[in-house]
Amino acid sequence: MRARLSSKERIVRAARKAFADRGRDGVSMSEIAGIAGVKKALIYYYFPSKEDLFYEVWRYSIDELEDHIFSEADGENVYLSKIKKILRSYIDFITSKNEVKKIMDQERANLTREDIESWKRVRDRYLSLKNRLSTVINDAKTAREISNHVDPDSTADLILNGFSITEDPEGLESIREIIWRGLVSNSGE
Repeated sequence: MRARLSSKERIVRAARKAFADRGRDGVSMSEIAGIAGVKKALIYYYFPSKEDLFYEVWRYSIDELEDHIFSEADGENVYLSKIKKILRSYIDFITSKNEVKKIMDQERANLTREDIESWKRVRDRYLSLKNRLSTVINDAKTAREISNHVDPDSTADLILNGFSITEDPEGLESIREIIWRGLVSNSGE
């Protein structure tokens, strides 16, 4: 039997669906309230502004993504196996949780915004995930399990952004293979 969701959880899930469908600017708090089955005032009880609600959706989504892609890999001691599991888990997540991919794709350009404090928090949460990926890649490089020419930060960016160009599973698998071969290539060393 499924546990009943709290009002706050229903609001966050409704907002994530709405933001994924029409973007952060394309949906009103009233529409989110309707989807969640709550009064708009309840949304403002939990989230003082739409920016605060968006941040919570973003944080919730990135937390879910991070938990998913690292859950299998965290116990792995061989970095190549860890990275392979991360790449496969990332594809699995974005194909099964398409809302998160859509939100990331739509809002990626806003990560550089400095005009609203909540965007700084959104960017910081994104950078935290990127840094965790970069650390794994750097550790693999230090352990000499991947090419010495690999830049960990650029590779983490490529992982987080490279899969946004297609939703086709075969295309996603091709991108994963390109990233993988770039990591393990020893050419030029």
